[in-house]
Amino acid sequence: MERKEFVSLLGLGAGALVIHTCLGACGKSSVAPAPAPGPNGKVDFTISNIATNAGITSMGYTIQNSIIIAKNGNTYLAVSSICTHQGTIITYNGATNKFPCPAHGSVFNADGSVNTGPAQVALKSYSTQIIGADLRVYEV
Repeated sequence: MERKEFVSLLGLGAGALVIHTCLGACGKSSVAPAPAPGPNGKVDFTISNIATNAGITSMGYTIQNSIIIAKNGNTYLAVSSICTHQGTIITYNGATNKFPCPAHGSVFNADGSVNTGPAQVALKSYSTQIIGADLRVYEV
């Protein structure tokens, strides 16, 4: 193999690696599995002693069972943690009471509806109920 041919093949290999890396970065990142259904086929779980065990502070959030649970004042919100645009894990912004996606800029309202695209499909929303010191998250 001549030097020119070797350098050409090396360049093609490096180029392919760069393209693969760039395209991979544009795909889904931090994809979480879908929430596991309970015995009745619907999501239904309880977080014991919500004030101390879930890591939720006022205006904060946690992710449990692929559901993002956020606290806004005395209200708990629960929506799917998976962006409907490309499957990235969303976050919560307590100051705006919205769920932004860090990957491509979609923003969802507190009820899971789309506020700003590119996402076009709402997040699945779940009901919450305080029972003593515990928080129940369930789908109706």
